[in-house]
Amino acid sequence: MRLSEQFGIVPVIEPENHQASGVDGDSVSMENYGHVTFIFLFGEMGGTPVLIIYEGAAAGDKTTPLTFSYRYTAADLKNATADQLSAEATSAALDLAHGTFEDRMLVVEIDATELTDGYPWVTPEIDDAGTEVFVACVAIMSKPRYSEDVMPTAIA
Repeated sequence: MRLSEQFGIVPVIEPENHQASGVDGDSVSMENYGHVTFIFLFGEMGGTPVLIIYEGAAAGDKTTPLTFSYRYTAADLKNATADQLSAEATSAALDLAHGTFEDRMLVVEIDATELTDGYPWVTPEIDDAGTEVFVACVAIMSKPRYSEDVMPTAIA
């Protein structure tokens, strides 16, 4: 089976410079999924924006910050070991220092069991502390309740 037939693949943040305005990613619903992996690709960064992942009762709700697991690449993209990830760590508000995350990939993992009952929506937010933040994000929704050629939607 193809990856796209086993997992939901959701665009969350379009690739562009979000500058000092910050950005909310598209909310994804965990209602039909057991796990979500957010994959962030960072380019140029200035300042130290902060990544927070929220849970909520509806799309766009940012009710409660979640503590999430994350790993990031050992080297800048397109270099040796850029496919190797750091040891797993956790955060509820991750400082995206440009010296650590510029030109890197960040992988954030959340299990549906970590969410509060009645709050199936998950929304990533990068605050406005960065003077420039080139970023894109895609979510991989895994452990679907019902596997299909076309996965059930996870966005509103």
